[in-house]
Amino acid sequence: MKLYITRRNSSINASAEYDIQNKSFVVLKGSKVSDGIAHSATFRGAKSIEKQRSNGTVVDGIVTKNVSFKSPSTAANVVTGASTNGMIVWKDENGTSLKELLNKRDNNE
Repeated sequence: MKLYITRRNSSINASAEYDIQNKSFVVLKGSKVSDGIAHSATFRGAKSIEKQRSNGTVVDGIVTKNVSFKSPSTAANVVTGASTNGMIVWKDENGTSLKELLNKRDNNE
């Protein structure tokens, strides 16, 4: 399923593919990530985001190749540059969160 993170007051505009069966999450090439990374005592993921972005996968704020992640939240952290609940911020084209989409799917099975 195709999912998105966009923010009105920033340059963030990212797209991803989530494979429900394999639980694989891929941020797509061409996605625009945040300009900055939040550094705080409570957020320990800043160094991880810096490392992910510095290995050539992000150049001038643009994702240069499809990047796989183990979770929607890790992907959202890299995109937003801050601690982010991926289940809530990744949404489909109708604005429905990944959490809601998965809950609907589970209730229909």
